[in-house]
Amino acid sequence: MENELKVALLLWAPLGLVFVSFGLQFRKDSAAQKFGKFIGGIGILVFCVSFLTVPSSPSAAASALLVGILPSTTLMFLGLYIALFSGDVPVRRFSPKLRPIGLLMFVVGFALLEAMHWMGSDWLPSTMWDGETNRFWMIFKPTFLLAMSSFLLAGGYLVNLIGQRISQTSQILYLTGGFSFLLLIISVLVDGSETMSEEFHTSVLYAASDLLGFLAGIGMTIICFSLAIWQFERKRPGLDKLPPPNSEQLTQAANIIKNNLGGDDDE
Repeated sequence: MENELKVALLLWAPLGLVFVSFGLQFRKDSAAQKFGKFIGGIGILVFCVSFLTVPSSPSAAASALLVGILPSTTLMFLGLYIALFSGDVPVRRFSPKLRPIGLLMFVVGFALLEAMHWMGSDWLPSTMWDGETNRFWMIFKPTFLLAMSSFLLAGGYLVNLIGQRISQTSQILYLTGGFSFLLLIISVLVDGSETMSEEFHTSVLYAASDLLGFLAGIGMTIICFSLAIWQFERKRPGLDKLPPPNSEQLTQAANIIKNNLGGDDDE
C-alpha cells in the first residue's frame, strides 16, 4: 500500500498536474495561465525523474524513455523548424544562412535516435528496462518513424502545390520524409542491438493500425460535424424574397449615390 501511494504521488499525480496546466492555458486570466505553466513544469520535472524515485513501477519505464529521447527529439524538431522557416519563404523566421545549421541539427538528432536502436553503447541512452526492451520504446520508435515519414512526405506534396517560391521547403520535407521511411524499412528487415526485426515488424503493424484509426477518427468527426451543420441549415426556414424597390426608394438611392460619388445628371 505504501509503495502504491508513492507511485501515485510521484508518477501519476505529476501527470495530473500537466493536464491541469493544459486546461488553465484556456483561461483568460493571465495569472491563471502563469500558474498553470508553473505547475505544469513541476509536473513534467517530477514525472521525468520518476524512473529514479519509483523504479519498481512498470510505468516508470515511460519516464526513462522520455528522458532518453529528449536530447535527440529536441535537436530534430528544432533543426527541422529552423530549416523550414529560413530562406525564401513567406513566413520566414530565420536567416537563410541558418538553414544548413538546421539540417545539421536534424541529422545529428536523428543519428542519435537511430544509434539508440542500432548500438548498445554505454554512452547512449538505453532502450532497456528491467532486463528487457522497454515496451514504450517499441511503441514510440515505429510510431514515430511511420508518422514522421508520412506527414513529411504528405507535407512536401502539399507545400509543392502552393507555389515555386517555397520549392526548397518541399524538397527538405521530401528528403527528411524519405530518409525516415528508409530507416523504417531497414529496421523492419535488420535486427537491432536489442530488438529483433520480427518484433519491430509487429510493432510497425500496430503503429500503422493506430495511425489509420486516428485518421479514421478525424475523418468521422469531420463527417459528423458536416452532417450536423447540414441538418441545422436544412431545417432553417427559407428567407422571404424582398419586393422590388419603388420609385421613392430608387430616387433616394440615386441621391445617395450622387452625393457620395459626384457627377452631373448628364453623365
